Order: sequence, then C-alpha cells, then structure tokens
Amino acid sequence: MPYFTLLIVLCCAIFYYRLGEAEYGGGWLPAVVSVGLSALGLLVLGWGWRGNLLLQAGLFVAFWIWNVLYHKRP
Repeated sequence: MPYFTLLIVLCCAIFYYRLGEAEYGGGWLPAVVSVGLSALGLLVLGWGWRGNLLLQAGLFVAFWIWNVLYHKRP
C-alpha cells in the first residue's frame, strides 16, 4: 500500500475526529467510521486513493444529511 494512501487515511481520520469533537461532543466514532470505510475501500473493494476520497466525501454528505434532519436547533 503506498504511503500517499496511508497519509490520506490518516488525514481523513483526523478531520473526522475534529468534526466529531465540534459537532457531536466526541470524535472517536466518526474517526473509526472513517478508517473503517477506508479499509473497506482499499482492502475489500480494491479501490485506490481516489476511491477512498470518494468514500470519505460520501461519509461527509451522510453526516451533513444527519445534521440537517436530526440536529436539534435552539
């Protein structure tokens, strides 16, 4: 596995950890989901780094839809 792909996985995990800390009060679950999706895309589906970024963008859209539909506003 190329180091560039591992760098993308790490950067996405850090991004989702920080997103979870800001939005949900805990960042471990979004980071674990991000790494799990990366492992699924890279190891099971055999996609490269572009497929990994596509999965991460899909995860971001899923979190965005979750916030729009279920986020309680004051």
